[in-house]
Amino acid sequence: MLNLSVAGMLEKSQLAGDGVWLLLVEVAIPDSGEPLRLIRNNEDIEWNGHTWTAFNFKLGEITEDNKGKPQAIPLQVSNITQIVQAYVEKNNGLTGTTVTLRVIHSQHLDNALPELEEIFTVQSTTCDSQWVTFYLGSDISTQLRFPFRRVLKSFCAWRDQYKGIECGYAGTLPPCDGTLQSCRDRGNSVRYGGEPSIPEGGLYA
Repeated sequence: MLNLSVAGMLEKSQLAGDGVWLLLVEVAIPDSGEPLRLIRNNEDIEWNGHTWTAFNFKLGEITEDNKGKPQAIPLQVSNITQIVQAYVEKNNGLTGTTVTLRVIHSQHLDNALPELEEIFTVQSTTCDSQWVTFYLGSDISTQLRFPFRRVLKSFCAWRDQYKGIECGYAGTLPPCDGTLQSCRDRGNSVRYGGEPSIPEGGLYA
């Protein structure tokens, strides 16, 4: 299972001014053609054919009980406007519906596949004047899909695809050595396929 504290760290990181990781939440709404699509950002974005609305929300840590069993993960969504609470009240707390978490990069919005994705089931919901809190079942995820590639600290995943779609380099220099410096020398660091901000050893599912 994805360690969501790692996802949170990646989402907050920034690589030499070349963009940031963005955390998306999609909440299924029963008997509705469209789910709620929210992004923790200061403006709306278009991604994968949909508009994701800038919204204040925060994701809690994965914790375990005294028997080592994962506890429900709290997802707190701002209730200042009471927009989300209206859906909650109309749909029995949205209990049993799915919540999809995704991590994407602001410089790769043309990529329809998220870097990280997990789909949870809402176990219970609470509301107060500030937050709607969904408690997500961490042990009954309906889908797991992350990462699509190994993410390394200091080595580009696109080295074997030099000048390919993901790499995007169109200059005349010979193939690089897969390091960030080599990518910068080619003026192509915005497409670098490694992540200097993550810990040593890389990131795995």
